[in-house]
Amino acid sequence: MSLIPIPAFQLSSLLVTGLPTSAQYAAYWGRTSRERYQSMAESFNVTFLGVFGAYFLSFILGQFVAMFAGFVAAFWVLLSPELKAYNRNWELRGGRDLVDPWLEEEVDFGDLDEDQRGLYGAYFFGRVVRAAVVEDPNLPPSEEYPLEEFDDYTMETDENERLMGTPWNFRLMVTDQEGRDMQVHGRMSEEYLDIEEGMPVAGIVLSTSQNFEQLAGLTDFCIPDAQCWVGDYPYLDRTGFESSIVKDGLWGTLLEEGAGDFASDKESPYYEADEDIDDDDRMASTGGDYDDDLSMPYDEYDRKQFRR
Repeated sequence: MSLIPIPAFQLSSLLVTGLPTSAQYAAYWGRTSRERYQSMAESFNVTFLGVFGAYFLSFILGQFVAMFAGFVAAFWVLLSPELKAYNRNWELRGGRDLVDPWLEEEVDFGDLDEDQRGLYGAYFFGRVVRAAVVEDPNLPPSEEYPLEEFDDYTMETDENERLMGTPWNFRLMVTDQEGRDMQVHGRMSEEYLDIEEGMPVAGIVLSTSQNFEQLAGLTDFCIPDAQCWVGDYPYLDRTGFESSIVKDGLWGTLLEEGAGDFASDKESPYYEADEDIDDDDRMASTGGDYDDDLSMPYDEYDRKQFRR
């Protein structure tokens, strides 16, 4: 089993549809001293020009508008990351509502096409097929560099960024038991150096189709064995995501995706935790009855069993 549907109310909390989290806020401050300097310089310029602009606005639009504009400019250093994070969270959904995959059985959509009803969400469980480093995401596999060649890499000392102005990019290829392949890119980080082939991977995929024939969105990936998250931006409430997998009894399902040296370990304490979760707890966490057979494809789930 690789795709497991998520009720809309649970998906809404995992995707952070409200105020941005502290991790999302921090993402726009930058992860290196160079990025933080650029953020501070931008905020200073906006504040400096905004305060002067507000002064001249007071002669045209009045004191109230000028005071408001001046307040926003003065505190732009604090407001900017919040607004940018909120906008990026909104862009992931494209302004579309989150809907349950089984909603059509309870709601009459009329002549509304499936791709106009909203976004469906599902857990994606897979494993690492390849991890490499490239100069540009558009380059072919023949121009990849093995991850092992970057053992001493740090974001602060990125040689490519210092010489070319753009940092190295990390390329991750993942697959699942159903043969679904995905390739994602992000800025290279020292956090990715422990990623190896066969490690289980978890994330959330979004689609306008109930069968997920075409993706409309993809979040950051969690790789437990490497103790890292892959992605330039933390779309997920990461603590809540990890907790929901354990609470829903899906940790063992995730580990079963592992291959090679990372094949599922039945002695893991999380397997014992999964077994201790009874059907009532699973029903409460998923919003409906929980099907114990996790080996079936996504579209074979009985959607009636997941009603909220």
